[in-house]
Amino acid sequence: MPASSIEQQALFAQLKQQGFHIQSFQQRRLGIHPVFEISLAGGQTILMWLRPTSSDPGWSQRLFESETALLRWFAAHSAVPVPRLLHVLPSSAEIPRNAFVTQGLTGRPIKDLYPTLSPRAKEQLVRSYADFALKMFDIVIPQTIGTISVMNPSDELTVIPRICSVSHAHASEVFPTLQKYLGYLSTWKKRRAFTLDTGDEHRFRAQASISQLIAHLRKHLTQLDERCVCRMVLAHDGLGDLNFMIDSSGNITSILDWWRNSTLPAILAADYPPWLRYDGINDPRFAAPGKSWLETPEESARLRKMYQGAVKSNELYYTALMQGAQLRAAVGWVFDMEDDSCCARMRQWTLSAFGPPIQSPSDDSQCTIT
Repeated sequence: MPASSIEQQALFAQLKQQGFHIQSFQQRRLGIHPVFEISLAGGQTILMWLRPTSSDPGWSQRLFESETALLRWFAAHSAVPVPRLLHVLPSSAEIPRNAFVTQGLTGRPIKDLYPTLSPRAKEQLVRSYADFALKMFDIVIPQTIGTISVMNPSDELTVIPRICSVSHAHASEVFPTLQKYLGYLSTWKKRRAFTLDTGDEHRFRAQASISQLIAHLRKHLTQLDERCVCRMVLAHDGLGDLNFMIDSSGNITSILDWWRNSTLPAILAADYPPWLRYDGINDPRFAAPGKSWLETPEESARLRKMYQGAVKSNELYYTALMQGAQLRAAVGWVFDMEDDSCCARMRQWTLSAFGPPIQSPSDDSQCTIT
């Protein structure tokens, strides 16, 4: 939602109080939420990022604190390409939304620049993403599933209950295992389906489809490398067309929207670059109407093969990437925000990926968070 004129005035007044000499500004769309690009008197460019509010102010605040703390931590401890944080502007009576200020960014959103890239630049982009993914994979974090927080003043990473991009989906606890996490996913997906579908028959069909998906996943877990299931790593939950900044040579210059972060098992975190995915909710046979892709199926397949070679130096990441395809695609259906009445598209994908239904899934009673 764009900032109101009153909110703008209050935000700029705060910046001036902090010593920023504003010469001009324009509102841009970088990442998911509005951003002000501000030119300062000395020629420097800064960005002011506005963050969402909701009927649950505690949820909004936790998202904001997690993102800003993680940006600070990255700057001090990692070479992951993120915006460099300069100042935090907490919400107040005059400013209903939290905001923060970073240095200006180079590059352009991948959605705008990708169609103009040369074949060589596209290959470099795959290598650049592999470098980012392996840097993330090597960050040492607590071994539970949730959202990252940073303890002050020690700068120690800790895990808090998962904060999702919608307030009603956040978890009440951290999860020690992937099995427990699947229970949470099942419960959340069923609640959402119950809310969206009207009529008992539609709700019953949706709930049955979700139970089948989870039952298949529980069976599938026994076939996976235990190291990839048990090792937890830091992941960005919202990577897409809007929050990669790249240059014309195919280098990733910055990654945005770190309010969407999670600690996940390696089997879920290791994945192909999002613009090359054609599985799960991105499979043209099952994708929502209106879905678009940045790359062709044939070129995506070639570049995914190249990505495999680029990450093979990390044996555990490579194993998780290769073994986890079905699991990651299935979890993508749980968080799919597109319209899917009765979970019909998800049900068809489940049949295609796993085969016939499992009769009377015995695990369904486990899908309740207590």
